[in-house]
Amino acid sequence: MSVALLPIRAAMWLDYVVIMPVAAACSWRLALWWGRRRGDLMFWWRAVGRRAAIDNVRRAFGGAITYADAHQVVRASFRTQTCEEVETFFFRALTRVDYERYVRIEGRQHLEAAVAQGRGAIVFSYHYGSMCLAMIALAHLGFQVNVLARSIAGSENPLAPAVRYYARRKVAQLERIMGRPFIVAGEQGAMLKIRRALRDGEIVYVLLSVPPELARRRAHVRFLGQPAQVPAGTELIATLTGAPLVPFVVRPSPRGIGHVLEIRPEVPGPAAGAGTTQRCLDVIERWVWEQPGPLFMWEFAQSFWVEE
Repeated sequence: MSVALLPIRAAMWLDYVVIMPVAAACSWRLALWWGRRRGDLMFWWRAVGRRAAIDNVRRAFGGAITYADAHQVVRASFRTQTCEEVETFFFRALTRVDYERYVRIEGRQHLEAAVAQGRGAIVFSYHYGSMCLAMIALAHLGFQVNVLARSIAGSENPLAPAVRYYARRKVAQLERIMGRPFIVAGEQGAMLKIRRALRDGEIVYVLLSVPPELARRRAHVRFLGQPAQVPAGTELIATLTGAPLVPFVVRPSPRGIGHVLEIRPEVPGPAAGAGTTQRCLDVIERWVWEQPGPLFMWEFAQSFWVEE
């Protein structure tokens, strides 16, 4: 490791191990204030990423957004990511009794109707807002939640040491709340676990905005306004199991502190014909066009896009 990186690595350890946990223990408002400051620091420090994200926002909107507005969207995106990390240290307080003070749920009936069909349900979203809170909220509502996730092992995921330490603690807390381990995509037996969960009437939680280079199967779609390739695993699961596809998003609450988990009606699956992945993306993107700031993917959107 370069000597020049030592102060940065030390600052990351201090932040993840001391500052964020202490701030969250003192006050949620203090922790979120620090989360926003972290986002501003990242926005300032990641100059190359900031410029790429602004260019991607303007390209996605087809020039119908000013540079100043794109600048604000990207700053909000960076803040969303850093606040989502801070919120990990609230998870212990989000008990079955208290979580509704922080997460308001809209559209629960859509998921209940899907599960009532007897084939479980695939709930899906993007890396948008505080998406991990959906796992907690759905578990506390009584649903059996199985998360399909990427491995955080060093050989599979090039995270900084402090980030990997934080990620392991985060996953462990979520697994404790849901009462089951994550299903790691690509591991032997993963599809068998998914099919068994859906057969038993449980929920499988997936995010569509996984980097396409990690996928074995890809779908050609329009993603964030551009021709793109995205993983087609969700469509494959729906094809093999007949499980209904139910979109959700976790967006910031208008109150300033807290979030809204919004669940929308089932999306027509493979039985409705070709284009299942595109239909799923279209539903989620309606939220993005309304409120683009909470989307994580602006900096890396170009990795999904392809030539016409």
